[in-house]
Amino acid sequence: MPSYPLVLCLTIAVVCSVGMAIAAWPRRDDPTVRAFLVLAGGVAIWSGGRLLEISETGLAGRIFWAKFQYAGIVAVPIGWLVAMIHLSRPRFVVPWSMLGVPVFAALLTLALVFTNERHGLIWTSIELMPPGVSPGAVFHHGIGYTLVAAWTYGMLGLSMYFLATARVPNAALSVRGRNVLMGGLFLPLLTHIAYLYRWTGPLGGDLTPATFSLMTVLVWICALRTHLEDIGHYARLRVFDTIREGCVVIGADGRIAECNPAAMRLLPEMRRGQLPPTQWNAVLDAPGETPHYIPEGAQFELSVEPVVRMDGKTIGRLVFLHDISRYQSRELALTTQLSRVQADLDIDALTGIPNRRFFQRESLAAVTRAYERGQELGLLILDVDLFKQFNDQYGHPVGDECLRQVASALNGVLRDDQFCARLGGEEFAVVLPNSNVDETRSVARGLVASVRDLGIPHNGTPVQPFVTISVGAVCTLPEAPRLEPLLHRADSAMYRAKRAGRNRYVLDGSLSLGVQNTGL
Repeated sequence: MPSYPLVLCLTIAVVCSVGMAIAAWPRRDDPTVRAFLVLAGGVAIWSGGRLLEISETGLAGRIFWAKFQYAGIVAVPIGWLVAMIHLSRPRFVVPWSMLGVPVFAALLTLALVFTNERHGLIWTSIELMPPGVSPGAVFHHGIGYTLVAAWTYGMLGLSMYFLATARVPNAALSVRGRNVLMGGLFLPLLTHIAYLYRWTGPLGGDLTPATFSLMTVLVWICALRTHLEDIGHYARLRVFDTIREGCVVIGADGRIAECNPAAMRLLPEMRRGQLPPTQWNAVLDAPGETPHYIPEGAQFELSVEPVVRMDGKTIGRLVFLHDISRYQSRELALTTQLSRVQADLDIDALTGIPNRRFFQRESLAAVTRAYERGQELGLLILDVDLFKQFNDQYGHPVGDECLRQVASALNGVLRDDQFCARLGGEEFAVVLPNSNVDETRSVARGLVASVRDLGIPHNGTPVQPFVTISVGAVCTLPEAPRLEPLLHRADSAMYRAKRAGRNRYVLDGSLSLGVQNTGL
């Protein structure tokens, strides 16, 4: 029968370890909590395996559970050491790369334990005790066990150094808590020595797992409970993963050391150990502070900050990726909306062709270009003949439709960068960039003919029984980047066309009749 005090101690150890692990589990993204979970899990496996071992009556079962315990035995010192480092140095996080040797030693130990029958390095023989005599079996340990124990207590001794040199009080550890943990480290050592000398035989054998469970409880009471309540510390740890802006850590070797989830969303192909994209060189190679930079075609903006040690040495860089896609979308939408508003402001609501505002801006720009490039420019001013009488006779709705048809006919004559605009009422203007006299005359003739060919009835005019126009045209090399002189000449030519009988055009002082006659 197993010793009841031992069963009670081991049961309490399992329950306490599992309970503390469950309580700490929601904060498992905290490195200190992860180390504590390794410690508590190791104690639970060790104590649970020991409990099942002493409950077994057969030798094969005792050997299996004795081997099973070693999964917890190798985990406990690793979890303890890392937890003590984090608690004594709150701003330091032990990277997994530094745990390579302890993890390798743990795996090697497990390999030796589960192959012990071949080499006998962990225990050389097992002595079964008479029924009713505690412990039920005695394992005679070999050199491998001695090395494993020495390695385990070496790591515990190293944790003693970190506790002794800790700057306390800190956010997680008080002076009293540090002293309790340092003193408590001697408890499993003394218990283990007592086990090796078989002083704990009457109590059922090895009590070491139960003492480590007590140490786990002390860690919870003296340090971890305070650590879990330190929201500021937890928030600092979570910032890297939770900030909405991408963050990429570039190591001293120029490769990506770490990146947060936001950066992975912006660059799904990015991996640790890779070189950063070549487009980033513009900011990574810039000395000192770097301005914000948007790589070509990217939906994020880059900024770089150095990672500087306490001694002033730069050991890496932080690259922040500011997501600007939503701003780009807004900018595109605003640009599109602005373009529509601009177009609406430049379009005549009645005829659908450019209005006076558009004409004043674009015609001045055309005159300026013609002046700067030494090119001739054609300007035509035209008016619907006797349009007031047309409105009086047919009504304004019909008059509006007439203007729409006239505007469409005028546009049909023009090509390329030539344009027609409605100046107001029944008056229109046409600009012919990089034109000559012959082309201007041809366009003027075509405008007169196009409106006449519409055949819109106009019984209120003595000129023709149809709607007609009078056109004044000028084609010249501007003497200055000013529109007014050309407007004055074209306007004067239009009035001469009206005085000459309408339904015709006048080009720069010479009279030309409509499509029925040859231009003078």
